[in-house]
Amino acid sequence: MKRLDVQGFKDLANQLRFSLSDEEANDIKNEFDVLIDQMDLLNKIDTEGVEPMVYPFDEETSFLREDVAIQVLPVQEVLKNAPKEKNGFFVTQKVVG
Repeated sequence: MKRLDVQGFKDLANQLRFSLSDEEANDIKNEFDVLIDQMDLLNKIDTEGVEPMVYPFDEETSFLREDVAIQVLPVQEVLKNAPKEKNGFFVTQKVVG
């Protein structure tokens, strides 16, 4: 993985529309270097012949329950205190532009 210098982090911050002091950029660089070193250690592990896993357990988990609806309220009762509703849904102000 590519390592960035302090100026690289300051440039990245500028592209993201915020500024970093030299001290902040240096702290981030040091933390990022530690992460890269850890990733390098993981990349050195020989995984040849290891089958990829989707789940960490061979057995099906037994602690999950079926998703069964209990005590379902009628739509009219749920919406009775809504300031605005339309077609059985809450109406709110647009929050994403």
